[in-house]
Amino acid sequence: MTMPSLALTSPDTQSQFSLVQAHQEGWTILEGCGPEHADTQLRGVTCSDQNAWWQVARQARQGSPYHREALSRLSSSEREQISLRFGPL
Repeated sequence: MTMPSLALTSPDTQSQFSLVQAHQEGWTILEGCGPEHADTQLRGVTCSDQNAWWQVARQARQGSPYHREALSRLSSSEREQISLRFGPL
């Protein structure tokens, strides 16, 4: 069975996205990562990175606008890595 793909769009500049909720859930978004300092990555704070990836991807698939927006903020290479491990986003 194929998982439906989520339509992830670029974040709205008027968005109320805040990392406070992310930190409460045990993860964060780091900008300026990777060899070119151009990646935006999702990282675990109180859990492993892969656990954080799984948490956010699962919540996004369940329709959480907050988690869908978090995924949309990540660099395409980070989203690809999450998709490879946990299915299409």
